[in-house]
Amino acid sequence: MAAPRMSRAAALLLAAAPIVALAVIVSAAEIIASIERSPNASPWLRQNAAAVANLAINVESNGETTAFNGSCCYGVLQMNQGNITRYAGVTPEEYRRQSLQQQVDAWSALTTDALQSRVVQDLLALGTFDGRPVDGNLVLACVQLGIGNCRTMLRAGRCSGFADSNGTTICGMADRIASGTAGGNPTAPGGGGGSGSGSGGGSGWQPAFGSCVRDAGGACVPVAESIQRGFARGSGQQMASVKTVSIAVAVAACFLVVGYVVMGVLQRFGAGQISLVDLKRYTLVAGLTLTLVLVALMIL
Repeated sequence: MAAPRMSRAAALLLAAAPIVALAVIVSAAEIIASIERSPNASPWLRQNAAAVANLAINVESNGETTAFNGSCCYGVLQMNQGNITRYAGVTPEEYRRQSLQQQVDAWSALTTDALQSRVVQDLLALGTFDGRPVDGNLVLACVQLGIGNCRTMLRAGRCSGFADSNGTTICGMADRIASGTAGGNPTAPGGGGGSGSGSGGGSGWQPAFGSCVRDAGGACVPVAESIQRGFARGSGQQMASVKTVSIAVAVAACFLVVGYVVMGVLQRFGAGQISLVDLKRYTLVAGLTLTLVLVALMIL
């Protein structure tokens, strides 16, 4: 007797089942257990696993392992593409399909490294910052929002010295971490300190299906602006500043190349190898080439 044929719809459902199964919401207890099991987690991270769970659920992803914030960051603890490549060794889409433990292992390796940075050590040395104690919540927020951004805040000397595209400051993130329900009072690495004030607010990450990147007021921002904000959050640099430096380098390189060519032509003319007509023609071509390149760079 011939086996019944499977319908196309049933086949598609079966094929999609493994992908759907991976889109899971994890609990604070599961995140805590993953931190405690991670071979990459430092003793401080294990001690403050509850704060990490609060960070994931209250601030970053609502506990969703497949989360994407619409601009730069992925997973339950929202790692950016560069760090995913370096610490997880996969693409962002592959990372979103990884298990909670795999994501936590990659994030723990990144954060353990970051905790040793000079910026974190400088923050710890202050004891208090902008009228608040430097506790584990503030240290965790400093690392999570980016060492470069944390440095910007320290240089400004106040919590408002840096805010991401949603208006979130490092101090504000620390407050949201402290207001979580996973339990535990995080302490600064290598020292004491109480918990944050717990006065921060915010709804955390929301699923991005069919949505847009929004500003602090909740309004959609243009695609170009959202890319710029994602770049600034991920790198700690403004795209306009990077563009200015890149153009300056390109202009200098063009002048060097054209100058080298003109000098060669002048040397050949001095040696009698080319005529005055050829000298004028080569000089005109060099000038036009340089002008076109400069115009193109200015348009970018």
